[in-house]
Amino acid sequence: MAPSMRYLVVRALLFAIPFTVLMIAQVPWWLALLVALAFAFAASIVFFGALRNEAAADLQRMREGRRRDGASPDDGDVEDAALGDEPDASGR
Repeated sequence: MAPSMRYLVVRALLFAIPFTVLMIAQVPWWLALLVALAFAFAASIVFFGALRNEAAADLQRMREGRRRDGASPDDGDVEDAALGDEPDASGR
């Protein structure tokens, strides 16, 4: 799983678990929301800094157009190779 996806899942769980527990404890929804958001933010900053940095590096790699190690080719590249198409100067 990509580091950015792992970080997304961890952050979602860090929010969902406390929110669910607080809702079961019949805390008002708006207070449960605020507490769960604060907890998820603080826990991700304190405990998951390395994962956050990996996710940031992964997103930067994708933005710059570089592929992850072991990633398969893009669909567009495969289609272009199959059709023998070379992009012209206009990008089409």
